Amino acid sequence: MSAKKKILAVLVNYGDEQISYLVRVVNELNSFENYDTTIVVNSNIPLELPNVETVNVITLDNYQYLPLTCRKVIWDNKDNYDIFIYGENDHLFKEHHVDKHIEYSKLLPNDRITGLIQYEEDPQGNKYYPGYHADFEWDYNSVERHGNKVFAHFSNVHQATFIITKDELLRVGEVFNFNELVKVKRPNALVRLVNKIKKALNMPYFKVKEYSVKCKVNTDVYEYANMKKLICISEFEDNLIHHLPNLYIEGNLGRTKQRSEDDKMKAAVKKLLKTA
Repeated sequence: MSAKKKILAVLVNYGDEQISYLVRVVNELNSFENYDTTIVVNSNIPLELPNVETVNVITLDNYQYLPLTCRKVIWDNKDNYDIFIYGENDHLFKEHHVDKHIEYSKLLPNDRITGLIQYEEDPQGNKYYPGYHADFEWDYNSVERHGNKVFAHFSNVHQATFIITKDELLRVGEVFNFNELVKVKRPNALVRLVNKIKKALNMPYFKVKEYSVKCKVNTDVYEYANMKKLICISEFEDNLIHHLPNLYIEGNLGRTKQRSEDDKMKAAVKKLLKTA
């Protein structure tokens, strides 16, 4: 009987408002039956959490960079684990997420990486997708078949999390410093002015996709590591991760209301599958 694969899960926590979600995420990770899971939490406040290996209390001048400290923990342990998970404290990892990531990683070429789509749920059980808003859309020319699975690219690569194998982590580290955020050169003032005018005139313009410092902790992996992020659309439901607070459905607690409804997402996936 082969030994269980070892997972290092590093979660970020800020303040005490979402401790109930953090506890739920920790409990779920500890319930994984087919993996040996070690959990580390990087937090700005002390925490008493059962079944957590380490709580690192971190002091920073700018806590927007607290999530980035999780990448350092992962990199420092790159030789000690088989699978690495990063997550904000309110995203519910399931064991099948890891199962599927390993399965897909064996199918995909080295310039591809599999990922997840965030969803939220209302009291009636209806799903909404906070990442499917504004100009973000599926690339209908990106459909690929690997093995008996169908994959496609969604333009919003943010998922507030990542799951990567040791091999994928090492490949990322060959491209950029995993302990630092990738610096992106912004368009110059003239380009920004022209873009503004074209946008006002409803003309096509050069769109710059900028993620926040917090978001870049995961999006860097999908944008700058020479691995295109794909979602397995033939097993779409297996590749959804629940954002537990469900805040973006109606824009609660000061969040921006941003989402698509389930019908829009299902129609898009159906259209993609027809091209496979």
